[in-house]
Order: sequence, then C-alpha cells, then structure tokens
Amino acid sequence: MLRLGIIGCGRVTTMFHLKAINNAGNINLVAIADNSQERINEVKSMSGISRSFLDYHEMLRESDIEAVSVNTPPNLHETMVLEALSAGKHVLCEKPLAQTVKGCERIMEKQKEMRLVVLPTHQYVFSPSLRKLEEKLHSGEIGDLLRISVSFENNLAMYGSKTNFRTKDPRGLVEDVMPHILSVTALFAGHVAETQELSWWCKRYEVCDNLKVNLKTDKGVQLSCSLSWTRLIPQFKVILEGTNGRLSTDIMINPYAYTIEKNGIKNTIRERGIDWYLDLAQYKHPAFAELYKHFSRSAKGEELQRISISDEIAMLRTIDDVASKLTSESKVKP
Repeated sequence: MLRLGIIGCGRVTTMFHLKAINNAGNINLVAIADNSQERINEVKSMSGISRSFLDYHEMLRESDIEAVSVNTPPNLHETMVLEALSAGKHVLCEKPLAQTVKGCERIMEKQKEMRLVVLPTHQYVFSPSLRKLEEKLHSGEIGDLLRISVSFENNLAMYGSKTNFRTKDPRGLVEDVMPHILSVTALFAGHVAETQELSWWCKRYEVCDNLKVNLKTDKGVQLSCSLSWTRLIPQFKVILEGTNGRLSTDIMINPYAYTIEKNGIKNTIRERGIDWYLDLAQYKHPAFAELYKHFSRSAKGEELQRISISDEIAMLRTIDDVASKLTSESKVKP
C-alpha cells in the first residue's frame, strides 16, 4: 500500500479523489494539508483521517509519507511539486503540472535527480471504454484513423468550484479543459503539431466559456474540439473516424459503453448496466480509481508510467498556442 498525503482539500478532492482512493485498493491515505481549517474539517468528516496540517511543508517533512497528491489551483502546482520531490515524495498532480513549459522542464530535471515518479492527473485516459477504443483501432476495426471529434462540455455552475480561476482568467477554460482533450486524443493520434482555426464566445461568464478549435497532430490526424462551461447536461464525447468506420464513446456519461459503426450498421457494447448510473450520481468515475492504481504501481516500480512529463510539455505547448490565438481572435456571438 502506497502511503499518501493530499495537499489541497477543495472541491476536486472531496468530489473525486477521496472516492477514488477508497476504491483503488492499493493506496493508504494517511494525512491531508490545506491552509483552511474548514476545508480540512470537511475532508476529515468524509474520510476519517485524523492527521492534518495547515502548512503542507510540515506534511512533506513526515518520513512515513511516500507520495503526495497535489490538488490545488494551477498557479501553485510547480512550486508544490518541486518541494515534494525535494522532500523525497512521489507526486500525483492535478493538471497542468506547471503553467509554463519552463516550469515542467524544471520539474523533469528534479524528477530525474530524485528518481521519483511524477504523474500528471489525466484521469480520463484510464477510462474503460477508451481502452476498448484503443484495442479496436489497433486491430484495424475502422481502418486508418483520419479524424477525431471530441467535445468536453460541462456545467461549471453545477460543479460548484471553490476557486474562481476558471471564470476570471481569460485562459481558464483552455487551461482547465484542453488537458483532458489532449491527453485522450494523444492515445490515438499523437501530439498536436498545428493549431488551425478557432472561434469562441462568452455565454455566462466575463471570459471565454465556449470554444471551438481545429488542430492537426504529428500523425496527420485532424482534431475537431469543442469546449464549454455552460452546457446543461455534461458530456465528454470522443468520436474516431477511420477509412472503414467510426468508434465513439462518452467517457463522462458512460465510460463502460462504446459504439462501433461500420457498413451502415451501428452496434453499442455496454460492459455495465444501469447500476453504473448509481456510481455516476455519486461521482465515482472508474478512471480516477484506475489512475490511483496506476500511480501506486508506477511508484512501486511495477509498471511504466502511462503519461510522462514530456507528454505534459507537448500538451502545454498546444495550450499556450491555443490561448495566445484566443486572445488575438475576436469573439463570436453564441
């Protein structure tokens, strides 16, 4: 069992991480840290953890803690990851790992020096239906991959975030959502080589809350991406279009189901029935638990990391490019 401490007791911890740790089976949560006693108390009541710190530096000095999960706003990630590595801890960090490429490179240098695992939290990569799409694509089920259409559209008001970087920072939507899209599409099509065109608008918030962008990967695959904070019913839909058919899944609504379309025939495979929706109502997405299992096994040297800092750097370069184009492009009416 990997002995873990959490830095940051906000919404992402209470909604997702605590449940995932409980379901992973190979993680032992032993301590939490936050600069708010109120947030600490909430996590204590949910998890039964008694060991807590108002200063995360004190937690990093605890020798029995092998790893930490950094679940704080993006502007704090780089510093906290570097300090955790210096303290000899493996690190799981909410995306982005750092807000700049230089920051990621500093983390990579420290990781190599300390010979520790740093895993960016791209949980959707571990969704069961995505694994099935990978298998089908690699077996030639739909021929050569030509295009991926992906929509990550959420309801930020429903999410109830306790921080406001998503609605105050002009690049908040891009920084928060593009990592999900890029980590998933990289499984099939490699990293982005070119940002082609984009359009955006403000529907509810003062900054961009809806964005459409077309990209091209280093494997020549076209990506058509839609990002939103204002969709009533959330979705994370991925459609792979090949020379001989299509594969699709909505990994947010049902990560146990995927569809194959070939020769005018549409077939949907479901690995779990209606009981999955009970988990969905409780925010128990299987990808989070699989992420933690993978983190523990990677830290123990039992398997290679599925996502690297190099992958994170490639994603961050694309995020920077999209964000720079967003600020230079005129917004459109919804």
